[in-house]
Parts: sequence; structure tokens; C-alpha cells
Amino acid sequence: MNNSSKNAYRTMFKQYPDVVDVKQVCEMLNLSRTKVYELIKNGEIKRIPCGRIIKVAKVTVIDFVLQSAQ
Repeated sequence: MNNSSKNAYRTMFKQYPDVVDVKQVCEMLNLSRTKVYELIKNGEIKRIPCGRIIKVAKVTVIDFVLQSAQ
């Protein structure tokens, strides 16, 4: 991992907890709820198994952003 990636993990979405819900992912990515569910269903954003509630690790959202930017 290069320095810019390390810096991104330290600074991106700093105000959010380490594990977020769908509503927070929508806010982070400025996407609709439907689009976020689609990304999760397609495996583009990995979910944390938590029964019927969908939780996502913040680092997964950051990975998605960094991959999308390339």
C-alpha cells in the first residue's frame, strides 16, 4: 500500500464509525438507497453478515471509492 492510500484510509469518512449501515453508505457515496443495495447485491461493496440488517465496514466503502477512481 502506498502513502496516498494510507492517507486516504486515515482521512476519508473520518466522521463515520468503523461499521456503517446502508443509510450512512448512501450519505458517504451520495447515492440512492436502491443503488447502494444494488452494489451490495452485486458484491461490489461487501456486507458484514448481521442477520437481516446490512452492515458495511467503512474500509470497504473506502476500497470501493479508491477502486472506482482508478
